[in-house]
Amino acid sequence: MLAAIRGKAEEQALKVALLKSLKRARYDPQPLGHYGLAKANYLHFTSPIRRYADLVVHRALGRARSPIAPDGLPRKRDAYHLDMAEIASIAEHISATERNAADAEIDATQMKKLEFFQRQLAQRNPEIFRAAIVDVRNYGLMVELPDALITGLVHVSSLTDDFYLFEPARRQLIGRRSRKRFSVGDEVSVFVARVDAFKRQVDFAIALASNTSRKTRRSNRPPGITHRAQ
Repeated sequence: MLAAIRGKAEEQALKVALLKSLKRARYDPQPLGHYGLAKANYLHFTSPIRRYADLVVHRALGRARSPIAPDGLPRKRDAYHLDMAEIASIAEHISATERNAADAEIDATQMKKLEFFQRQLAQRNPEIFRAAIVDVRNYGLMVELPDALITGLVHVSSLTDDFYLFEPARRQLIGRRSRKRFSVGDEVSVFVARVDAFKRQVDFAIALASNTSRKTRRSNRPPGITHRAQ
């Protein structure tokens, strides 16, 4: 599928949708394999040790050494000895704590991004960002800013140049008068219109051709929509 969509306008949107459809990774005492690496057998073993899963494996390998010490005497039983039930409990625990840590990192990053766009909103002449439409709904366009790694909404009420109708079969917004179309994969130029820190959401507005005097962030593309051939 990835090969089939390579180079198409909707490539990025479909890649993001595919990633979101995958289950989150988890630790397990059984060899369930590694989907991303296409390996039937996969073990968390890192040197130097970075995660607790690595430490569990290193300790288990240490237990598996020869029962006879170099001096010829039997080794003492290792104090660190886990059965499969204990390993399963550890796997479940560290899977949960790793997800919590990842969610905390995402929340902290999102808060900083909201602060950044709040400052943008306070400016009289906010920067213009390049964006790609990743979804089209009856209430507006979901856009992703690759330079800021954030997704926001361009509400249909902000599209004041025409009255736009939603075409669900093609997932497009179509102007009643101009027949202008907004589709998944189209590139647009946007600026921040509203920040809701409580809901952690950012709304954007399309930068029209009259806004070309504004500074465009990391992009030399002219503001406005880049249409694909229909």
